Amino acid sequence: MYFYWGYNRAVYSKSDINFYSADYNFTLRDARAQDRPVRTFKTYVNPTTITVPQFNIRLGWYYKFRWDFSIGYDHMKYVMRDNQYVYINGNAGTTTSSQLSGNYTDLDGLVLIRPQDLHYENTNGLNYVSIQLNNTSPLFKTKDRKFAIQRRLGMGLGPVITQTDFMWDGQEYHSGQRQKFAGYGISVHTGVRFDFFNRFFLQSNWSGGFIHLPKNATIMELDHFARQKFVYGQWELLGGLLFYLRTKNGCDTCPDWH
Repeated sequence: MYFYWGYNRAVYSKSDINFYSADYNFTLRDARAQDRPVRTFKTYVNPTTITVPQFNIRLGWYYKFRWDFSIGYDHMKYVMRDNQYVYINGNAGTTTSSQLSGNYTDLDGLVLIRPQDLHYENTNGLNYVSIQLNNTSPLFKTKDRKFAIQRRLGMGLGPVITQTDFMWDGQEYHSGQRQKFAGYGISVHTGVRFDFFNRFFLQSNWSGGFIHLPKNATIMELDHFARQKFVYGQWELLGGLLFYLRTKNGCDTCPDWH
């Protein structure tokens, strides 16, 4: 079996974000977004703050030669960029503290989205919980088998659980610690793993996937929602442990599992 923990950077495609409630229903077309990494090193090494950055955690089990199942999640942060110009389609309702009000079509041209009018982010979590099927294949190993380089390939799927911060009509809304099921994701993965002494490893991983959020609550108490589809790319730097519940033919001394 194996366990790993690490951190990530992510990029997101443009997407149409539809905001809807009983009072409004409008879409920002081709809205841009970015991740939000933590810049201070001590946050990554302080045990009380290690879950603040964008992180990855996973537990896996080799059920047959070079193949494993794993379960874990990627804690990503999705932030709609402020002060971007987009086309708006639909009815933004009647606002009192915002410049966004009334009906919009493409004929209105590009509209500036100021953060005090509308801001949308999932920084307390765009949490992609997934089950993965992975394959491990050795690229290099030393004669004493105390060091090996492994190639990793895999695919995953699972639910996406979010916590949302939302600015609308001059009012900030925070879901706090209230996590909610918002959609699902599908992903593919590849990476290179460096095994040391059959017990420890470092891994550089690259992921890409599709996320669909059909009903992401923005103001939970008032039934306000956002929906969108986008693709993402992610780079992960991971550290982990290899451990053995039961072995056959001295397999615990073989980093290529053979």
